[in-house]
Amino acid sequence: MDHKFKTVLTAMIVVVLTAIYVVGIFLFWDVFNVESTLDELINKDLYGTEQKPNSSTQVEISVSGKLISEEEELLLKDFFTYYYAGLGALKAERISRFYESQVVSELFDESALDYEIWLAKQCPVDLSFEECTLTLEIERRHEAARSQKIEIDLELTAESGYVTTGRHAVTRGERHYFILDRENKSLLIEEHTTERPSRVFFETGLDKVLEANRLTQSDLAYTFFPKYTAPTLEMLKAEMTGITFTAADKTAYPKPEYKYDRDTAANTAIGGFSGNGAFTEYEENDANFVSRCIFEGNIPMDAQGEKNDQWKWYDEEVNTERKKTGCSKSWFDREAFYTYVLANTGFGLVGCETTSGGGEIGDVLQLLTDGKAVSEYMITGVMTDSSGKVRDYLISNDRRSSVSLLSLGCAEFRILHIAGYNTANI
Repeated sequence: MDHKFKTVLTAMIVVVLTAIYVVGIFLFWDVFNVESTLDELINKDLYGTEQKPNSSTQVEISVSGKLISEEEELLLKDFFTYYYAGLGALKAERISRFYESQVVSELFDESALDYEIWLAKQCPVDLSFEECTLTLEIERRHEAARSQKIEIDLELTAESGYVTTGRHAVTRGERHYFILDRENKSLLIEEHTTERPSRVFFETGLDKVLEANRLTQSDLAYTFFPKYTAPTLEMLKAEMTGITFTAADKTAYPKPEYKYDRDTAANTAIGGFSGNGAFTEYEENDANFVSRCIFEGNIPMDAQGEKNDQWKWYDEEVNTERKKTGCSKSWFDREAFYTYVLANTGFGLVGCETTSGGGEIGDVLQLLTDGKAVSEYMITGVMTDSSGKVRDYLISNDRRSSVSLLSLGCAEFRILHIAGYNTANI
């Protein structure tokens, strides 16, 4: 074999091996999703550099309350910018870049955000938004001694306009709790919890899945977590897609002496109250809030009958002369209010329980877990299809205004129809 032939053969072998190597790299890159993995690592490592969310949603954030450092403020602003940009475009943003490596809280937030975006897509109208304004009211900041950990509690207020409905969704004083820590000299999130409804119902669903496997959340490690989030999301999605809005026979509704001014009640719920006045906030303040809205809708307080048959604050004028009998439980307790509406006869509020599709503006909607009311809202909008069939509701309470029922992620609810009031037994 002469020298020239050896050279050509060697060159051919090198070309073939190089081609195999290049093709192998591309196959490996695609099959094992190397690009996505590297992108995630790079983005996470580069937190703090000039990067923007993929969404074009404009998010404006201001911070007030207790003082925090510029670095802490930047982290919180960036986190909520990405979060709300994702909600605005109904497309998940990578919020993992704000977390320490392998913390379960990161997986909770990503799963809950994915769930909330999926929920918004189930609504009969487009719930995306092009811009959003947020205020972060810092309630508490605590820096642990001899530690890099910083605890920050805040209340978030947000307002965004739905593209298709023209209505503005408002979140009032939603609470968030953060534990921040330094990892590789960068300030990152170690833990984040919130009372956001979709997150709460996601965790409730996860607890059911874990209980079926004789586990609790404390048993979950980072690498173990996805094994149970996938069936949780499947279960929750199946429950939500199974919701049917059954029409009501409104001819069977009770006929009161005096009508309920449901528009005034609903508009009050949408706008909220500028101050508490003589009204005290309660643990179940959503029920207290809804009672106040019903009262504004021309339903008089009911101080007649036994204590458990009343629905009232202190007296009809709502002044500060608190009568000895005090505020009735039905005014501020969800289950007690439900009982009052069904049982009251004679003087006072007239109402009944109606079907899932029988709600009207000004009626009361209670979200349930295992048959018990866990939150209460007033219906402030009814979404229907071209045939007039109910597809969803816009609901409002002390924490949220004009939000979609479906977007909250609760498959179990009941509706109380408020018809009006009587002045005596009729």
